[in-house]
Amino acid sequence: MKSDRPQLAAMQQILREGDVIYIYKLDRLGRSLKHLLEMTSDFEKRGIGLVSINDHIDITTAQGRFIFNIFASLAEFEET
Repeated sequence: MKSDRPQLAAMQQILREGDVIYIYKLDRLGRSLKHLLEMTSDFEKRGIGLVSINDHIDITTAQGRFIFNIFASLAEFEET
């Protein structure tokens, strides 16, 4: 698994509060569920939104955060 992602690191450095990241699918952002959860938690703390177009998830809304957490819990359950 390739963990060196210079473009992702560069994007994370320039993000500001109020920015919204649009991605095609959640699995294109995180290399693992743990990595994805860490990044989305960091985005939320920094006031940065995330919208996954294909997954129909928008963590800038309460409903989107709820759905994201359900999907994350199901994925974690599948790993055990």
